[in-house]
Amino acid sequence: MLKADLHIHTCEDVADSFIEYNAYALIDRAAELGFDVISITNHNCWTFSQHLADYARDRGILLIPGIELSVQGKHVLAYTEIHNRHRMYPNISELMQLKDRQTLFIAPHPFFPSRKSLGKNLIRWRALFDAIEFCHLYTTRLNYNHHAVRMARNFTVPLVGTSDCHVLQQLNTTYTLIDAEKDMVSIFDAIKNGNLVLVSSPLQMSEIVHIMYGILFHHVVKRIGHACRSMFALKRREAL
Repeated sequence: MLKADLHIHTCEDVADSFIEYNAYALIDRAAELGFDVISITNHNCWTFSQHLADYARDRGILLIPGIELSVQGKHVLAYTEIHNRHRMYPNISELMQLKDRQTLFIAPHPFFPSRKSLGKNLIRWRALFDAIEFCHLYTTRLNYNHHAVRMARNFTVPLVGTSDCHVLQQLNTTYTLIDAEKDMVSIFDAIKNGNLVLVSSPLQMSEIVHIMYGILFHHVVKRIGHACRSMFALKRREAL
């Protein structure tokens, strides 16, 4: 069984520039935690290169090319071979044309309270998705995954556990064990056929507070730093 997390962000993500660690630091941490497969799924940008893949392979990890696309205002996780990574796909009909053994589509955090979450579009676009994400951010009392679990059962598609990692302490909180050979197509086939085990447990509220504090703290610090640099640059221009 391959230990996998297919939804992770790094500081190369233009939408989440507050993230403190880069792709190489992520790979190092994933190797320490015993991951066999990961995918860096930054927002609307591919964080993948042969050098990065080789770096991961040298540490026992298969790095799968992935991305979190904004499609008609909603998030979609897409994984595909290099030949399809030269462009974005702004609508569902274009993505549907890519479906084959070398692509995988996952519905991320579909019912979490965010305007980017799929919500009812999960039903409208159900033909696109090979799996539905079970996200790590939940407690015994507050769990937005419940509806995703019901949808997966109704659509007979598997649930894939991920961390949606933005701070490294999120890594290893929820993940997936995949019964497959260690290559991309075999992993995609195994996920589509449900040959996997979801590994997850509810977080304590203190853990969620710690994670959210880490995210918000780094975000605020980055914004303050940007504001200070802008103010300093303006004062310099006024002084000239």
